[in-house]
Amino acid sequence: MAKTRKQKARSKKEAKVLRKTAKPAELLKKEEVSITAAKGRPMLTWVGKRPLRHVVAFPAQHVENFDPAADAPKRRGDTWTHWPDMYPRGGLLFHGDNKEVLAHLLASGFRGKVSLIYIDPPFDSGADYVRKVTLRGPKGTAKFDGEAYTLGEQLQYTDIWANDNYLQFMYERLSLLKELLTEGGGLFLHCVERQAHRPRALLDEVLGPESLQNAIVCHHSNKYGANSQTFHRFHSGIYWYSNGRLRHFNPIQVPVKEPRKQPVRRWNKELNRNEWLRDDEGNYLYQESTEKDLGDVWEVPVINPMAIERTDYPTQKPEQLLEWIVECSSKPGELVLDCFVGSGTTAAVAQKLGRRWIACDLNKGAIQTTSKRLQAIVLEQIEEAAKARQVSLKGIPKREEAPAPAQLSFAVYRVNDYDLTVHHEEAVTLACEHIGVTRTRTDRYFDGVLGRRLAKVVPFNHPLTLLDLEELKRELEARPEEDREVVLICLGKEPAADA
Repeated sequence: MAKTRKQKARSKKEAKVLRKTAKPAELLKKEEVSITAAKGRPMLTWVGKRPLRHVVAFPAQHVENFDPAADAPKRRGDTWTHWPDMYPRGGLLFHGDNKEVLAHLLASGFRGKVSLIYIDPPFDSGADYVRKVTLRGPKGTAKFDGEAYTLGEQLQYTDIWANDNYLQFMYERLSLLKELLTEGGGLFLHCVERQAHRPRALLDEVLGPESLQNAIVCHHSNKYGANSQTFHRFHSGIYWYSNGRLRHFNPIQVPVKEPRKQPVRRWNKELNRNEWLRDDEGNYLYQESTEKDLGDVWEVPVINPMAIERTDYPTQKPEQLLEWIVECSSKPGELVLDCFVGSGTTAAVAQKLGRRWIACDLNKGAIQTTSKRLQAIVLEQIEEAAKARQVSLKGIPKREEAPAPAQLSFAVYRVNDYDLTVHHEEAVTLACEHIGVTRTRTDRYFDGVLGRRLAKVVPFNHPLTLLDLEELKRELEARPEEDREVVLICLGKEPAADA
């Protein structure tokens, strides 16, 4: 039976390893990361549903570091004890399909290490975010056109939401996120009213219905309604689930318009809940307060067009919203993750509130927007730290307004979207890591061994040619006692090479 256009596109994407070109059979040997079964019952059903039992883990290619104060090597202590050695001690920003990024994180030692996850995925909104990104810079503007994006990028933001692929897409990513969450950690999923019932059903299946902590209503008080034949929509929703029994909750206080009396209470850390205080006769104690506990209806302002935080990214969320989420469900130094990072608000708030963070996005504009935003925050924090040291030397008491930054640096990586125009040695390292080649640094010609076979990576700036084979032949003639088989790793080959 002939394959449809979408089936062909999906098959092509699943088969790629290092680039959108033909690969040798050796590249089909991939590392697999196991995924545990869903916790909840009953289960949602859709056409083409496939349980996620394992995923392929691709290596990450380093793009750049932003560490203006040489901060990463100085980070020590319990916070970084279990941090993978392959990464500097700082924020991590990944460019790539988030399914592949999450698999990479699982294979790299982050399983069960994430305390808080916030995601705001595209939910059948009818918008094509990929085609609307504009970045501002000192030399004017740079516009990103949809045609410059890969098929996978365009599918993620458009066609995939038109059918059951939408459910499979989210089901797989929620299954991976569950594996990364620490026991008792929280997952916040932001969604629009039109699709809210579907992600909730998926969350019930993956994490269990008993793990629902709150269904939060975000009321956008200063949002203008459009002309329609129905009531104007001024809210969106957030589902808050935990991975098992909730580990941490910090009540959030918000100001009230007029002072009011309320019972006095205190937080019991052992019971993980508030306790009301009473006098000797058993009566509740009251106090006048200008604040109240934040409930499950949040007044969230729309970002002012003139606000400093505004990036002009089409789905940007206000920092106030993320501040409440980060403060209520994580502690300073803990790890926060957003795999649909968009304009970078989650990472920006985590950086400001002293949390470690990991962020990723498929959209190239999102990565650049987030990177630029985080650079400005880190530079500001470095400047503030310098001023604080000067104040301390003068004997003036230090004013604590926010937790100290968990890091003052971050690094950018690519996963399965590699730049192969880089130095040959870096490309060899990526290929060998993915295929499983054991490097042999002492051999001047072969790059390593694959099992009992010698392995050679042909430079990726050209396909395998007759000249490459002639070079191999001369090398083997100079080693008359060598009887091992040889594997050549390349990006395609000339037809003449077959003979």
